[in-house]
Amino acid sequence: MSGDAQSETQQQRRRRRGLKYALIGVAMVGFAFINVPLFRVFCTHLGIYVPADQKLAATTGPADNSRSVNVLFSGVQASGIGIAFTPDQPMETVHIGQRAENKFTFTNNTDHPVSFRAIHDIYPYNAATHLALIQCFCFSNQTMAPHTSKTLPVIYQINRGMDPLIDRVSLMYTLEPLAAAAPSATPLAKGGE
Repeated sequence: MSGDAQSETQQQRRRRRGLKYALIGVAMVGFAFINVPLFRVFCTHLGIYVPADQKLAATTGPADNSRSVNVLFSGVQASGIGIAFTPDQPMETVHIGQRAENKFTFTNNTDHPVSFRAIHDIYPYNAATHLALIQCFCFSNQTMAPHTSKTLPVIYQINRGMDPLIDRVSLMYTLEPLAAAAPSATPLAKGGE
């Protein structure tokens, strides 16, 4: 093989290799863009994430008094947040289609204002597509002044169509700290209401 032919073969290999790397790069960028919506779909399906613009609406009509479901309420705080919170009722029994309300009491035990966001999780995952949160403190950021308490409602409803084998639904909140100047923070006044 002459030097020119060998040089041409090496150039073709380099071009093919460059084309392969370019295709891999394009595929990686495409995967990065599609990964976010896929993650949201996966988390929404499991009840871990429900976007604010896709909140499940409550259905109308009479409640189904022939079927009741126990709804368990719990919560955990991120390390060092300094906000204690508990539900008024750790468990409520509701009928399918019945609008119900529970309340959580929040207390800032620190000497400084605390901004946080409550993230909710619903278990089992297939109940998440039937539990409608009508009003919830988890819809917006919250800010509490030092040594204050506040009681906030959770108004919810379990819509028809949920698996008949499910008789217990867990609604758990996790408090995550935010920067002190977090946008759209809702200040909580002193004293419980």
